[in-house]
Amino acid sequence: MNKIYPLFFLSILFSSCTVSIVRYVGSKNTPTDKVDVYVDESAIKRKYVIVGKGYMEPNWRGQVNHDKMLKYAIEKAKKNGADAVFFRDIFIPTPGTNINTYSRTDSVGRSSITNSGTTIGPAYGYFHKEMLFLKYE
Repeated sequence: MNKIYPLFFLSILFSSCTVSIVRYVGSKNTPTDKVDVYVDESAIKRKYVIVGKGYMEPNWRGQVNHDKMLKYAIEKAKKNGADAVFFRDIFIPTPGTNINTYSRTDSVGRSSITNSGTTIGPAYGYFHKEMLFLKYE
């Protein structure tokens, strides 16, 4: 039984060290040495073509390490011949409304009292994160 504990500890240690991975979908060009990084489209002063997209795969805990994501994105860009990486956040509104209904029963004295209500509010939406690989024209 005592021999299992070190093995269990080591498996937890190694599994917690897993990193996020950047998956690349796009064309391959000759590798490059210098890669620019952008987070605002207006900061890109040169004409460009989108040659690929990157997708972040979180680790087993569902977390994304943003420093490693940037490092891996630059490595993928260099390997596939992209001149720049553009990280873009797009807000996608959700049409409709959110309707929440609640009910609470409580006993006061000898009888029970039920309170219930409904709240109606707008549905806001969510942010979609994209990683675009660019080639200058």
